[in-house]
Amino acid sequence: MEDKHSKTEQATPKRLSDSRKKGQVAKSKDFNSALSFLAFALLLGALGQYFFTSSMDMLKSSLTAGSGGNLSPGNAGEILAGSVESILRIFIPFGLLAVVLGVATNLVQTGFILTLEPLKPDFKRLNPIEGFKNIFSSRSAFSLGINLMKLAAVTYITYCGIKGIILQIINSGQIGIENLYAFFGGIVKTLSINLALLMTVIGVIDFIFQKRDFKKRMMMTKQEVKEEYRQMEGDPKIKAARQQRQRQLSMSRTMQNVGESTVVITNPTHIAIALRYRQGEDQAPVVMAKGLDFMAKKIREKAAENGIPVIENKPLARAMYHNVEAGSLVPVELYQAVAEVLALVYQMEKKNKRTFS
Repeated sequence: MEDKHSKTEQATPKRLSDSRKKGQVAKSKDFNSALSFLAFALLLGALGQYFFTSSMDMLKSSLTAGSGGNLSPGNAGEILAGSVESILRIFIPFGLLAVVLGVATNLVQTGFILTLEPLKPDFKRLNPIEGFKNIFSSRSAFSLGINLMKLAAVTYITYCGIKGIILQIINSGQIGIENLYAFFGGIVKTLSINLALLMTVIGVIDFIFQKRDFKKRMMMTKQEVKEEYRQMEGDPKIKAARQQRQRQLSMSRTMQNVGESTVVITNPTHIAIALRYRQGEDQAPVVMAKGLDFMAKKIREKAAENGIPVIENKPLARAMYHNVEAGSLVPVELYQAVAEVLALVYQMEKKNKRTFS
């Protein structure tokens, strides 16, 4: 069994892609919370004013309904519905903002991921041994350190923020109800922004750690890389069979082209060039097929089966093999040499006709 020390290879793109499809990505919950809290802190002025105004309106409406003597079993339901509506108007904007900020902060970290894989039951999570490993892992230790750091930071910033105005807070009852919101709103806004900035810094640190930890957890052994490559390329036996089939098809097409040739020019044994020229059809002689050693032998055999002349011309065979691709026209510089071969072929055909006639 391979242990973590044998995981020396970086995760392949396929491994990262598969993990992403399962919802396994580097993500910091503290970074999400910090960004959401920072956005709330920056919008606290507008949100706080809206909350205060709406709450005061609801309170006035409730007190008016109760003190005016209009409360009765008949209109109690209407008054209750109005109160619920007022409460919803107060809290729905905060809820919608929380949802938008939560989605946005996740998109900042991971991009868009649509998967139901994390919702599937996994009984491996109930393994007590793995649970103890997670409790005493470096991730847990780092998470504990981050939480202690956050607690200390919140306590210190809160203390520094209120120690200079503690007497004003104690005597706030003397400034009047109409001034309470402005007084406490300013204190809360200042503390919130300071805390949010610090939490954002801590969230960035945690996000960097999560990225490094995720990269480490995604590392692979050499064997895993080989297995993945084998799966991507296919089983070696299947791959070999596929290549063999491709060679057979290529050989079949080559032999079919040889059967349509006019002449085969050889080296005489190492090289074979199948050439076709049909007057009125071909603009110039065409190389139908070419081969070396074993393929050259097959071309000669196919030519013999179809009664195609085989003519030895070493310089021409070498020049055509190295300079002309199968399916291409013979270049102009070889016209003279090819014309001599074709003339010899036509002479052989005339001689054969006279012999049989």
